[in-house]
Amino acid sequence: MRILGFIIFPFIWSIPEALVTAELGAAFQDLFAGVAWVEHAFGEDMGGLCGILAWVSGATDNAIYPTLFMEYVTSVAGWDKGESTITRFLSLTTITICLAMLNYIGLEFVGNASLVICVIAMSPFLIMTILGAPKVVPSRWFQMPEVSADGLYESFDDDFETSPGPLPLLTLGGILWRPYLNNMFWNLNSFDNAGSFAGETTSASTTYPRGIFVGVIMVALGYIVPVLVAVGATDYSQADWVDGHLGVVAMDIGGQWLGLWTIFAAGISNIAMFEAEMSSDAFKIMGMARSKYGTPSAGIITNTIVIIAFSCADFGQLLELLNCTYAISVLLEYAAFIKLRLFYKELQRPYRIPIPDWAAVLIVIPPTLGIICIFATSNWYVYVFSTGALLFSYTLSKLSGVSKKQGLFR
Repeated sequence: MRILGFIIFPFIWSIPEALVTAELGAAFQDLFAGVAWVEHAFGEDMGGLCGILAWVSGATDNAIYPTLFMEYVTSVAGWDKGESTITRFLSLTTITICLAMLNYIGLEFVGNASLVICVIAMSPFLIMTILGAPKVVPSRWFQMPEVSADGLYESFDDDFETSPGPLPLLTLGGILWRPYLNNMFWNLNSFDNAGSFAGETTSASTTYPRGIFVGVIMVALGYIVPVLVAVGATDYSQADWVDGHLGVVAMDIGGQWLGLWTIFAAGISNIAMFEAEMSSDAFKIMGMARSKYGTPSAGIITNTIVIIAFSCADFGQLLELLNCTYAISVLLEYAAFIKLRLFYKELQRPYRIPIPDWAAVLIVIPPTLGIICIFATSNWYVYVFSTGALLFSYTLSKLSGVSKKQGLFR
């Protein structure tokens, strides 16, 4: 099912979002991307709502990376993962503050480090793919979920992701659809962030959309190829696939050195993602004060506080909470895309999706239906968080006079 997911869901989520971003990013070439699109279509209030929702989602998303980093460290060191809540909170707070300080020092450091870490992070999976390909047994790709008497995965025991919601928990085919859809959505979205960089490319009509579409292909292949090898070259049961298990798989395929390298690369890549996300989120409120290094210090401090507040949540919880706010902001961007296509025909579009205006509506139908499925399977915690995020975003937007021209705070 994970193999099918990485084949099918790029067509539902990744490609439509990339197409919308390619057209609107090239048209506006604005640092604030989706905020500019929504503001142009629906006014400053809705643009501000979209921007703050995206910031809330990004800050929540950033809380994932220290959590995952800590998981990989404990996996390598063999530490007991059953530490107390206080110990976990203090450890994650220390990690978060140290990583935030790197962002405070300067963005040039963040950019250069991210390029290096990108190579480090991808290299062990490339080697694992090359060494593991001859060992692949294709029949292993077709194994079905291990279903217990109650219809759930044998190894699934996450109370948050099985907690009740307004609709019955969907377990069709032995699949717990709530975490399945949320994981797929998180892994295959956020291409709209590239809307901030259209003005930095050599050509908004050719280079920029080409870069986005190459990115979609690389993301899809970056998931599906290692998964095909990892599943096909090993014979682990479903219960064995827990956090950090790819390191064990790499060890079986290439030896202990490759396993340790994989765990190290996965752990350090979380640092890079934290730094990149922190930079992006901080600049979303860049109207606030900057440090002597030219970085948005108030934004970094605000994000750090939010991340620490979420540090006691686990990966699955954070995933569902950030997805709900991000999904709302994306729906606003899709609505803006349709309105701008139908009613703002005079808008200059260096790149235009080569389809008639009426067909533009069809592009956003699959991702919208996918988002509706995510909300339909969510639990009450997600609904409460979504409502609170909407109220917070709308109130802050009205109080601060959000404008894309001056950042998220005037």
